[in-house]
Amino acid sequence: MAKQVTTKLRQSASLILLAKDKNAVPSTPTYDYNALLLQRQSKSSFMPDSSVFPGGVCEATDASPAWLKHFERHDVGAAKLKEFCQTTQIDALNPNDQTLNTVLSLRLTALRETFEEMGILLCRDSKTWTNTDGYASFNEQFDRKHWQHAVHNDPSKFLTLCEELDVLPDVWSLHEWCAWRTPSTFKARFQTAFYLTALKEQPNVLSEVNEVKYYYWHSPLDYLQSALRKEIWLPPPQFYELSRFLNFKSLEQLRQFAQKREVKGCVLIHPVMYKCTDGMVHLLPGDDKYPENPDVTSEKIETGLSTAAFRALAKNLHRSEHKNQHESQLLINFDPSDGQVNPIDPHTL
Repeated sequence: MAKQVTTKLRQSASLILLAKDKNAVPSTPTYDYNALLLQRQSKSSFMPDSSVFPGGVCEATDASPAWLKHFERHDVGAAKLKEFCQTTQIDALNPNDQTLNTVLSLRLTALRETFEEMGILLCRDSKTWTNTDGYASFNEQFDRKHWQHAVHNDPSKFLTLCEELDVLPDVWSLHEWCAWRTPSTFKARFQTAFYLTALKEQPNVLSEVNEVKYYYWHSPLDYLQSALRKEIWLPPPQFYELSRFLNFKSLEQLRQFAQKREVKGCVLIHPVMYKCTDGMVHLLPGDDKYPENPDVTSEKIETGLSTAAFRALAKNLHRSEHKNQHESQLLINFDPSDGQVNPIDPHTL
């Protein structure tokens, strides 16, 4: 009898930071931007030593109505924030408890966690408030080490930092890119909103030593090839999304696509794990074999088949096949309903 899923989901957010590569040569068939990834410490409680985008769990302070008061001091009241939430036709505040809606609070989580882990503060001040070029702004002219430590120990200090610097978190530059849910086979589970933002230059990173082992600025293809060479480990969401970026050689092209696409929302990607005789298969939404209830069991589902035989049972494919932690193949043969691009197999490049 299958074990019931009892693990509670925790809301979290991650930020995909993409910055122009100043060394990129125009008119060459390479990527003109790099992505920021950090490698988790070996003692991390969740996926130690993995290379991931900055991010973490939502805190109550991220949804505090005190944020609205801070925005109002900069002439950004509830009405203007409602315009920001127009894609979901909801108010900036939840009517029941007057906390910030998740459209805003999840973005604040992503920005706060990025500052906690990488020391990067994406914000707008009086000089950049009217910026309309679609690129994020950052501030490094303060004691980042002191404030990073303060925010790491007390998430509510992120609002205090913004008040002290008289800046607004740059929620406008964050575009909703995708959403992933941890498979039901894991004890710790998260539902994570991934946001994408573009920068004209790479900010200086100040990594938090207790959480970050290393950090990198590399192109999407460089990361994927390093993973295939077993030099780094990319968890499924990172491998999948970096493979999507292979469709875009230009940062401006990717930024414009993300900005236009986000009005369609995101299909939640909730992998369901199947055990084959020669590896693991993660089924994804839209695959013919994807179960009606992806949380039906907390165990890996036995197929008794090879990955090839299991694949032959489906016409519409959306899955990743894994020989081991480093060898995987993404398969999708239809267009996503949320307007997203399909991943490109890095083996072919």
